[in-house]
Amino acid sequence: MPLSRVNCIATLQHLVAASLAADRGVTTNELLQNLQASDHLRDGPAALDSLEQLAVARAVAEFFELEKTGAEEWLLRRYRLSEWSELICDNLNDGTLDQIRFRSGGTTGEPRVVVQGLAHLLSEVREIRELVRNTLRIIALVPLHHIYGFIWGPLLGDELNVPLIHGEEAVKAAHHNLQPGDLLLGVPEWWQYLGNISHGLPAGVIGVTSTAPCPPEVVRAALAKGVETMIEVYGASDTGGIAWRTESGRGFQLFRHWCKQDDGHLVSDAGTVGLLPDHVEWQSDRTLIPLRRRDEAIQVGGVNVWPERVRAFIERHPGVACCSVRPMATGHGTRLKVFIVAEHPKDDGLKTELRDWLRANLSAAERPINLTLGDSLPRNAMGKLCDW
Repeated sequence: MPLSRVNCIATLQHLVAASLAADRGVTTNELLQNLQASDHLRDGPAALDSLEQLAVARAVAEFFELEKTGAEEWLLRRYRLSEWSELICDNLNDGTLDQIRFRSGGTTGEPRVVVQGLAHLLSEVREIRELVRNTLRIIALVPLHHIYGFIWGPLLGDELNVPLIHGEEAVKAAHHNLQPGDLLLGVPEWWQYLGNISHGLPAGVIGVTSTAPCPPEVVRAALAKGVETMIEVYGASDTGGIAWRTESGRGFQLFRHWCKQDDGHLVSDAGTVGLLPDHVEWQSDRTLIPLRRRDEAIQVGGVNVWPERVRAFIERHPGVACCSVRPMATGHGTRLKVFIVAEHPKDDGLKTELRDWLRANLSAAERPINLTLGDSLPRNAMGKLCDW
């Protein structure tokens, strides 16, 4: 059984919350708590109306490729996620559904649908099982409808037959109730935060980090707090997990279902060719070190963000003549900053107006938190754009 009904419901809760939160003007976590409080979509705390149910039914049908079953319309006549999960799991388990569709991209770029075969994902899960065979619980501080969370959360939880803790309960467990045998899933920003807490962690907790490079000092801090092993996972939505390591600074070891084809490509055991998301240094045919992204994306809170797309979006505002967007390091991870040249330099209220506009139109990851106004964009002696 690739996916149990309980872990399917957990995935659906994350998927529905992510689909509706922005339109409602609430956080995904707030809506997720409402969905976890009641199985009923229409009468529970989440209280979807008919148009919202239509929207989330589309998202669910896309994620699980339900058009193969003709069940999209059926989702509109059922009001409990448990009923939706029953249909999905029955069709996954009999082989009718064999692909998962993940969305990659953000507000400033056209989201792409990335199709992953279930067999490919499960081959990764079987290898992960060998790395974490003593796990008793999975504590997921990451979204379960993203590929990292889906593989290491619902799929791995069912492979190991252990409880999956997610949402607000996972946050509470990470702070106050970690136990030996816990597998704690996070992104670098979460690990940076947990490395600064005052108390240590119990022995026997394994950490996992993915979606972006985790700075060595963050890994060292987590280990100093008591994490037994930190597993760093290198991958992408287009490929799933590519490689892993347990020693910061060493090369990443390819998962067994991948082999090197050439310097920029992998080939799976099913013959699928995958493009590496980064330029890499190959230490051997099965060991690599990522160097830099091919597509100029950066990671903010585990989300791909393209500064140039954010720049183009901000320049659509009528009060902005031009701008430059760059990543900035903070005490809580990477965020964006923007230098703005105003269309009307004496517009004293522009910065406040832009903050409200950005908050309304960009996701938290894409939104610059530091706004600087000036008469011209900063350039170096050669006339090239530079930092400020």
